[in-house]
Amino acid sequence: MQAIAAFVLRGRNQAILSTIGFAVLALFFTPMGLFSAASIGLVTLVHGAKQGLLITVIASVFMLAISSFTGQMALGIEYIIFYWLPVWVLAQLLARQVSLSLVVLVAALIGLVAAIVMATLYVTYEAQWNKIILDNLLPAFKDAKMDLSDEELKAFVLNIGKMVVNYGAAYWLLSMCASLFLARWWQALLFNPGGFGEEFRKLRFGVSAAVGAMLLIAIAVLVSDGLLNQILVGSVGVIVLLFVLQGLAIAHTIAVVRKLKAVWLYLLYLLMIVLMPYELFLIAFIGLSDNWANYRARIKPV
Repeated sequence: MQAIAAFVLRGRNQAILSTIGFAVLALFFTPMGLFSAASIGLVTLVHGAKQGLLITVIASVFMLAISSFTGQMALGIEYIIFYWLPVWVLAQLLARQVSLSLVVLVAALIGLVAAIVMATLYVTYEAQWNKIILDNLLPAFKDAKMDLSDEELKAFVLNIGKMVVNYGAAYWLLSMCASLFLARWWQALLFNPGGFGEEFRKLRFGVSAAVGAMLLIAIAVLVSDGLLNQILVGSVGVIVLLFVLQGLAIAHTIAVVRKLKAVWLYLLYLLMIVLMPYELFLIAFIGLSDNWANYRARIKPV
């Protein structure tokens, strides 16, 4: 990873090549898209907002040219708007404020706005959205020869489309934070070894954010249908992910203070996948309550 970070910072051409190269690799292995945005984030963190924007603009020109040539213009625009630009904004904010907690909160606010927009568009254009989902996914599932009737298969595909709307904003928040964290880690590897770990373990979003989250969740429980319900469902996904990050910061603190082996953290992340969504809710609750309980202050070294 250190070698990748050093290559990105070697010069403007290398930064552009990394940004475009990882984006192209993401066509075959989606997580590589995080590396693409992280390259822009790293340049912004180290060399400033202007250099980061310059890399973003030049890379965008190449991305649009490649997308146009391959007939995937929408994908190219998606990368620029939903991956590169948000990470550039967050990285320059982090460089100025030097507060990872503040920047993640800003990312969560962006996610909440996205949840509102997605819900409004879905409720307004539900028929068109369902048609797009059916046209693009139904043939693939039919080819898979699933043991479902046509009506069951159609309902299954439409449910996937609804999940995209419900959790799309939370997924976007996760991708923004993952790319920003990766960029910050790269910066730490080169200039401040261990610095990102310390920064991440201090994540705390405060009582005001926790109270706001609780009110939002309470309203979501009371509202059962309509546009407001759709907005709240997407917003709760963002809130849960936000406090999952704080809960993970607590877990990493325990591992360091108690000198636990790394395997315990690997097991935690594995269980998050296996026991989803139950463990996510548990970790989010721990992160939320930490704003009052301050668990990290109670952890005693071995």
